[in-house]
Amino acid sequence: MSRKKMRFSVSSNIEEAAVNFFNYLLQEKPQIAFFIPLILIAWAIERWVFSFSTWVPLVLAVWATMQYGRYQRKLLEEDLDKKWRRILLNSSPITPLEHCEWLNKLLTEIWPNYFSPKLSLKLSELVETRLKLRKPRLLERVELQDFSLGSCAPSLGLQGMRWSTIGDQRVMQVGFDWDTNEMSILLLAKLAKPLIGTARIVVNSLHIKGDVCK
Repeated sequence: MSRKKMRFSVSSNIEEAAVNFFNYLLQEKPQIAFFIPLILIAWAIERWVFSFSTWVPLVLAVWATMQYGRYQRKLLEEDLDKKWRRILLNSSPITPLEHCEWLNKLLTEIWPNYFSPKLSLKLSELVETRLKLRKPRLLERVELQDFSLGSCAPSLGLQGMRWSTIGDQRVMQVGFDWDTNEMSILLLAKLAKPLIGTARIVVNSLHIKGDVCK
């Protein structure tokens, strides 16, 4: 049973290699498709009508060997090129710029229903704590009534993203741009005595632009 499986795997590998080699010939030399019917006709005449000569199979064998050798060299060149690019990428202090359209697309999809609510809740708790600890003397009470970052997600790497080497650490450099007018932050402040009155602080828009290194 094991011998049958081994024979089947070897034959399947040979068939796969033959198919790949044939596809390579069609890509590199598309005109060969026009010669295949001629070769078959010549072979039929050679087989059933009359013999051309004994050197025709030898010529075909030499030609096929040369084409297969070129195919193998091309595979080797592609493999060496991939390895060389990988070595350059790992050893280079600065990598080429990488596009981040896919990242911004993903962030736009998940920001309204996932990131925005969680960040809004976390930041609102942080702001309330800071207001209680660092309340100005002119204010008797400061209350955060509403805090929402909105549905407009920030943009990352509009000019691309790259990795650089600083010392022994790899650092990612990416641009950050957040321009939104959909956020809602509402603060209610009550003035302390002898002043009387209340004030509302409303923030509806925000623009942050810079670079992020991590």
